[in-house]
Amino acid sequence: MLAELYVENFALIEQSRVQLGEGLNAITGETGAGKSLMIDAVSLLIGGRGGDGFIRDGCDRSLIEGSFFAPYPAEAQELLLAAGADVEDTVILSRELVRGGRNICRLNGRTVTLAQLRQLGRLLINIHGQMEHMSLLEEDKQLQLLDNFGGEALLGAKQQTAAAYARLDAARKALDDYEKNGAAREQRIDWLAFQCEELKKARLVAGEEEQLMAESRRLASSEKLTALSDEVVTALSDQACTQLRLAALSLKQAAAMDEQLQELADRADSLYYEADDIAMEVSRYRDSIGGDSRRQDEVESRLAQLQRLRKKYQKSIDDLIAYRKEAEQELQELRDLSESSAQLEEELAAAEAAYAAQAKQLSALRAAAAERLSAAITAELVQLCMPHAQFRVDLPPTAPSRHGNERAQFMICPNPGEGFEPVSKTASGGELSRIVLGMKVVLSQLDQVPTLVFDEVDSGLGGRALSAVAERLALVGRTTQAICVSHAALLAAKAADQIHISKAVEGGRTVSRARRISGEERVEEIARMIAGAEITDITIAQAREMLLEA
Repeated sequence: MLAELYVENFALIEQSRVQLGEGLNAITGETGAGKSLMIDAVSLLIGGRGGDGFIRDGCDRSLIEGSFFAPYPAEAQELLLAAGADVEDTVILSRELVRGGRNICRLNGRTVTLAQLRQLGRLLINIHGQMEHMSLLEEDKQLQLLDNFGGEALLGAKQQTAAAYARLDAARKALDDYEKNGAAREQRIDWLAFQCEELKKARLVAGEEEQLMAESRRLASSEKLTALSDEVVTALSDQACTQLRLAALSLKQAAAMDEQLQELADRADSLYYEADDIAMEVSRYRDSIGGDSRRQDEVESRLAQLQRLRKKYQKSIDDLIAYRKEAEQELQELRDLSESSAQLEEELAAAEAAYAAQAKQLSALRAAAAERLSAAITAELVQLCMPHAQFRVDLPPTAPSRHGNERAQFMICPNPGEGFEPVSKTASGGELSRIVLGMKVVLSQLDQVPTLVFDEVDSGLGGRALSAVAERLALVGRTTQAICVSHAALLAAKAADQIHISKAVEGGRTVSRARRISGEERVEEIARMIAGAEITDITIAQAREMLLEA
């Protein structure tokens, strides 16, 4: 609930801090004193349209701050927790208007966007002006209220319908995608099949290109390599190796007489065996590199093939090997998909049947709830001195959606002989006020917004109708905080708390002030509302009697 409202430099209001209580709060005062300014301030606090025109003349900025007490609606609690606020503690919303169109919005002192302020504010306060369409008059809200009124069974069916529609939507999209992409898919299959076959025939091997390039260089230099190999073999001829062998034996004999020569003897021995081994290896190498022109042609041809593939696919040979595996997998998946048309059609038919059955059950539950709600609000309108009014909830069919196959539309026939029309199009402000109030009495337990604001809901009413509205507002105040701007003494007397708005000229400037009144001040204010400017003992007595009866 809104526990306190602070307004500074707002139009005629220089500075005002007002405490509001639970139940019904009446805002009263002379015409033109600035009662509606309080409603404007509340509207701005919850994200309404602002502007420089609201800023008091001679000031650069205006501040509106509201303190709210727990408990908060579930959806509001989610937003508060996301903003780091304690849902068990007081929440302070503030909005500062700065000349030039700037807005500074805060939640518990932390800056938030205007959109965030609006999103949270509309969950805490619902404002209804005489000819404004509050959320009860919006068809989307009407369907939600009807479903909430229907109870757990209806809400469960609604949830199951949404799930069935999600499955239906997914099945429909899968089949649509299949049909729309059929030609492209077949083209893709043909292209992938060609690529896979081409790469398969190429028999690519990792590292092959590097090996072939090395072999190509060797084959191109075979004559030179043969000549050099001959030179090595000749240099390491048997005679050379024999001389190394004799040197090694001599050192071995010398080492037997002087051990200092043992290391040299070992090295000479190793040198002999190493030279002999090199000679044999080079000889075998020379024999293997004979100028084989046919092999050279094969190597060059294979290298050219690999180069063409690299250029064509813009990938290395190793990447082409990996790509072939990926292409084969995609090709198999596309071929499998091409064979699934019948399965997709079966899945869509099953999803359509499941949705139709679930939506039918939801429609039946809604029809029963609509009948009960129609009767309850019609009975309430009788209590609000609209004895011949009839309220009806229509369920016009709509295209299938997650919400079912119908929408809700609140209809009213205010007088006998007139046709039903949407509540939102009711012409009479007095009738609209009572209709909305009647709806609110019935639905107050379902609409979880904790604070309701009515701007002159009693406008155009008198006698029994006014008394009925006052009774009903007091009834709303038992479950929800209600704030009502009123000129009616009868309604003000029914309020649990009363805020008086006064206007005076101070220092050559007009100033509006708001304050909570009680006791004799309240008696005098209600007496003024009864009699106007001239307050008598009779009107004072009437005011006391009204308060006593309330």
